Amino acid sequence: MLQKISFGAICVIGLTFFSCNGNEEKKKDVSSNTTTNIQVAEAPIVPANELAMLEKKFEQDSLNFELRSVLAANYYSSGILDKAAYHFLRVYEHDNKNLIALSDLGNIYYDGQQFDNAIKYYEKALELDPKNINMKCDLATCYMNINKLNKAIDILNENIKQDYNHSQSHYNLSVILKKTGKTAEAEEEMKVYDKLKSGGK
Repeated sequence: MLQKISFGAICVIGLTFFSCNGNEEKKKDVSSNTTTNIQVAEAPIVPANELAMLEKKFEQDSLNFELRSVLAANYYSSGILDKAAYHFLRVYEHDNKNLIALSDLGNIYYDGQQFDNAIKYYEKALELDPKNINMKCDLATCYMNINKLNKAIDILNENIKQDYNHSQSHYNLSVILKKTGKTAEAEEEMKVYDKLKSGGK
């Protein structure tokens, strides 16, 4: 089941594409020049009393960056994105090699359709984890949304070279190729996607 979160963002293209954030595939509908809702895979909501206890613990130990990271992750799971971003940014400022903070900042800005910011943090995270195929898939989607289609195509082709069976990369590549007018190539990529999703290799 999917949960909708509205961010009131203006989108640049009218396409449906897959996000690869996290372990679950997330399908997003993006409408051209309209305010949209974003569909994201439902995350476990942290009970309010547990979140309050964690906040109180952090108030007593505000220099504990490991605890700050846990608090940020719990805000993110609860959909409190502004606080999650604030705390992950503090963690990143403390440790600019913190992969969790970088990747989750990318995810937060991605979910908020702030694609330039998402690109910034995804690229920093990928310097530390260059083979993260799902993150590269989302990075390509960010580039697609700011109309840097050739950059997005390059990233997705790199993904497919890394793992031909990564279905979301084929799907997103199909969407972008169709947008660039390469209909035949787009159809071929969609055929590969359909085959992979049906269990074929």
